[in-house]
Amino acid sequence: MGRVCKEFQDWVEEQVEKPIEEWENRQEQRCREQDCNWWCLCCNKWFCWLVWVLVKVIHWVVVTVGKWVTRIVCEMVNIILDTIGFLINLILSIPILGGILRTILNWVTEIIWRLVGLLDFIASLIGIRPRKKMYFGVVVPSVDGRQIISDALIMRQVNAAISFYDTTCNINLIFTGICKTNVKPPEAGLVVGCDAGGFFNDWWIAGSYFEFATATCKFMDSFRRVIGLGAEIVVFIVQDVTPNGTNGCSFTSTHNYVVIEAKKDDQEFVATHEMGHACWLAHDSDTTNLMNPITPATNPGISNLQISLVRWSKHCVYI
Repeated sequence: MGRVCKEFQDWVEEQVEKPIEEWENRQEQRCREQDCNWWCLCCNKWFCWLVWVLVKVIHWVVVTVGKWVTRIVCEMVNIILDTIGFLINLILSIPILGGILRTILNWVTEIIWRLVGLLDFIASLIGIRPRKKMYFGVVVPSVDGRQIISDALIMRQVNAAISFYDTTCNINLIFTGICKTNVKPPEAGLVVGCDAGGFFNDWWIAGSYFEFATATCKFMDSFRRVIGLGAEIVVFIVQDVTPNGTNGCSFTSTHNYVVIEAKKDDQEFVATHEMGHACWLAHDSDTTNLMNPITPATNPGISNLQISLVRWSKHCVYI
């Protein structure tokens, strides 16, 4: 939640503070260049400078002070909310009980926000698609003291996802960074089954690892993961996804994370494909579609319905 405060401050700086500063500079230049009306002892210039000073004072009091007071209050509230969310996430990382609660919570929040966003989904279907945003980050473990994939290969997947969702869905996909977790992964957290066994493994040790690593890596997203709205999609790098031939896995709304294999020859759109699953996209038989089981290596497409489903997801928000 804390990143919302920073985004609000950036918006104020860009949409409010910057235009005011530009106006102040123009006003100052105008006052310097203005001719003096000798008959009123340069009253026109004095008035011009008075306006400039008045705007400077208002700018400092309202924009500068107000911006930082709002930011501090916002940060304090969000730290409290994210701390509460973090504690809940720790409970959800408990094997079996936490896994079952996590599954129920994720599906309940998904359904609630889908119902709330129904009109937005209909609007998207007919082509009305204002800019939205979606957060995602990467968590990569180490095995025997070594990171299982290079940052360069991770960024290849990251950049492909950002570009794809920007150009096809009008979504600002915001990358929150690579977290090199110190949480030691169990074997089931490195070799993940994308089948019924993998689903139920999420209720056991593997799911506890994913949830705990997420909680420690993505503290600023803790409260959003609890309420669902705008929850970050976390891409976990793993050594292998079964059955053979599978490069990644997602159980749609059951989890806030997806997994992809750490293969050097991996196609660059695998993370993009799995994030599509996290937003309710099913496999598609079209070989040029992003959601084809064999993900296209270059320039994948996406249908109008698929775009609308992604924009309708609880992960995709306006604020």
